[in-house]
Amino acid sequence: MARVLWNSDIDVYNTAVMPLPVARGISKYLDIPDLLQFAFVSKNANRAASDSKLWVKKLDLMGVWESGVELSLEESKSCTFEQFNDPLLCLSRIYKVPRLAKIQLLHIRRCLDEYYKDLQSNVAFERLKVFKNFHTPEDQARILTNLLKYNCVDVDDSSRTLVRQKVTDLLEIFENALLKELEIHFDIQDYEKTSQFVKILINLQNDQPLINFFLQKTCYDNENIRFLNAESFSADLFFLTLEPVPGVEAEEDEPKVYLVNDKKVEEFATELASVFNHLSGVIDLIFTQAIPMMYKISEELITTQLLEIVHVLTNAAKQKGLFLHMTTLLYRMLTVKFIELLKPCENVGDLYFNLLLGLIDVSYESYATEYINEEKLFFRLLCEDRVALWKKQVEQKEAETSESILKKVKVESKSDFLTNFRKVFTISSSADKADTTEIVEPNFSVLEAKAQILAENIKLINKVFSADMTLDILREARASLDRLLTFKGFTINTVQVEVYTTIQEEFIAVLDILGNEHLKTGFDRALKYLKNYNPKSLGEMSQESSIASVIDPLVVFFELINTADLIVQMLDIFYKEEIINKNIVRHENSILNPSLQAKRNLEAMVDKYVADGLNIGIDVLFGEISTCFEVGVQDAAYNTKGEYAPDGPTMAAQKAVHILEQNIDLLVDSADKSVVEIFQQEVAERFFQAIVKLMKQSTISEQGAITLISDLNLFYDFITNHIKSNKRMVYPLFEALKKVGTIYLISGEDSKAIGQLVSDLSKFNGIFSQEEIYEFVQRRQDWPLIKKHVEKVMYGLSLVDCTIM
Repeated sequence: MARVLWNSDIDVYNTAVMPLPVARGISKYLDIPDLLQFAFVSKNANRAASDSKLWVKKLDLMGVWESGVELSLEESKSCTFEQFNDPLLCLSRIYKVPRLAKIQLLHIRRCLDEYYKDLQSNVAFERLKVFKNFHTPEDQARILTNLLKYNCVDVDDSSRTLVRQKVTDLLEIFENALLKELEIHFDIQDYEKTSQFVKILINLQNDQPLINFFLQKTCYDNENIRFLNAESFSADLFFLTLEPVPGVEAEEDEPKVYLVNDKKVEEFATELASVFNHLSGVIDLIFTQAIPMMYKISEELITTQLLEIVHVLTNAAKQKGLFLHMTTLLYRMLTVKFIELLKPCENVGDLYFNLLLGLIDVSYESYATEYINEEKLFFRLLCEDRVALWKKQVEQKEAETSESILKKVKVESKSDFLTNFRKVFTISSSADKADTTEIVEPNFSVLEAKAQILAENIKLINKVFSADMTLDILREARASLDRLLTFKGFTINTVQVEVYTTIQEEFIAVLDILGNEHLKTGFDRALKYLKNYNPKSLGEMSQESSIASVIDPLVVFFELINTADLIVQMLDIFYKEEIINKNIVRHENSILNPSLQAKRNLEAMVDKYVADGLNIGIDVLFGEISTCFEVGVQDAAYNTKGEYAPDGPTMAAQKAVHILEQNIDLLVDSADKSVVEIFQQEVAERFFQAIVKLMKQSTISEQGAITLISDLNLFYDFITNHIKSNKRMVYPLFEALKKVGTIYLISGEDSKAIGQLVSDLSKFNGIFSQEEIYEFVQRRQDWPLIKKHVEKVMYGLSLVDCTIM
């Protein structure tokens, strides 16, 4: 201890004798006794030695000031210092009041100084006062801890270093002794005594040895968690081999088919939960929340040992083609089944379950990311394979049909002709075989075969789409999405984002594959056949062969449209149920919703194909009607001679109406009202044009006019019965046709009436111009005879009335 020399010549009250900064500088390096003596040197020395900041700093060096108790002014006046009379309690309650710092430190010194000086002396450990005066481990630990803190205000470097080393050595010996005692009591499951030693070690504020000890005891020396030992872990138990079907002999090289043993995975999660529950129960008996020991144990078990088991299982699953199933099932068991079976842990508190979920997710992150990528790739390949298989089946069916027809193509040689002739001659000349029948296989020419193949393909176009296949793909999509949603609650945000992004990508993949590879190719195939369809050639062939027949292409195409519409509706329902209702997309109508944009693009594509198909279908439909008129309406139909005229409409007219009846109502109840109206109006207008063309190409007699008017009445009745909307646009057309028909009923002798009728355009609803009416009247059978008389009425003159100037 430094000696302060007293000089009687110093004027202690003169502030100039020792400036205050100098006094403060000196006071920093004085021990407590010297500091008290220094206060008497001068007025400034007294001010420096009594400065509360100096004493607060010393308490802060001891590490007790910041954790002190703050008091109000009134409370500080009435506070007691009883705890400062006990060396064990003198640092337990410090008042965080600057003006009380000095007196508190002096009390602490009075309590601890004799023990501190004892440590400065050369005395054997067992003879130190700290062991003579304090006998329990708790008291010994506390006094040593207090002395270690008090050592921080020792201004003598050599003394401070000596004492700190001695106390540190004592604490190390003491801690080792405590750990040995702790191990003994822990092994015999005397958890009450174990808890006592744990508290002592915690008070010594050296937690790491304690943590290491319990990690070793619970995670590595624990017989109950042998099943987490990766070296002895048997992954084969978690898989089953699919047994062959009884009675079906398996091939030698046929690979084995494996299944995940779901029950075994569940048992694993159950066993893991029982281990955690046992450990948390033991830890709760030993530890308080001062050290979250159970979290440390959980961290070690999950991020190290459990992670190794996950690695073993997922690798085995990859080899058996079960990575997707195993990864999701194992995660679900760890985050649902395992967590459900856990009991609360007081050592960790209310955050126990969330902390464990976080540890599991940290360990599982790489596997979850790998799974998401594999799931996306697997699902797309699955969808592509399903669609490709369906396409192959359709193509195969068409090929079989074509092959079947092409086999019947006739290649007649001279010998074939003679053979057939001989057969015909033999049959026809056998009087005693009048009832003989022979099944004759049809023989086609190459052109006939091509026409027949096209006809058969037309019949099959409504089979190019498969609602069942779409349903299978959507079922697979739902299963895939359900697997992905296993990770929807993943605590790592990047994985969550990746899950929701992948779900949208898979839905978009469904739209892309079904749209481009199924609907688009199917529509392209159907439209190609419709464009190439020629009802006229089929009609001619039907006259030569009973095998070919004219079909109704629009009927088939509308069945195709209905199937396509069903597929679109299925996709829409899936979108609402799996994407919107499960909150995969937060803002449904946002431009940032790629699923909605892809769905709208698909719907627009289907609408365009439907519109194109309807146009082509209408063309084909009226190609058939034109064929009916060309084949069925010969000159004799409307140009009958003599008194005889057929009763009622012609067969061609009836057939044309029959064809329209089969097609004009196809969209009713299966399409929007506006689409139905547009379609029916287009059909009506095209029908009107076909009739006009027929009339302009026919020669019509007075007797034949009766048949024509019967046909026109049939057409008018058909239109009025089937067209329920746009009547103003359609009815006048067919009313005008009926009035045109009356032109042919007027006798040729009454040319004046004919001329007047042609000139009066008001009688034709303004539908036809005078030039068109003139074209119609030219189709009269007697036109060459009445021409000049009619024109005279129409124009007021004739060629004989003209004079050449």
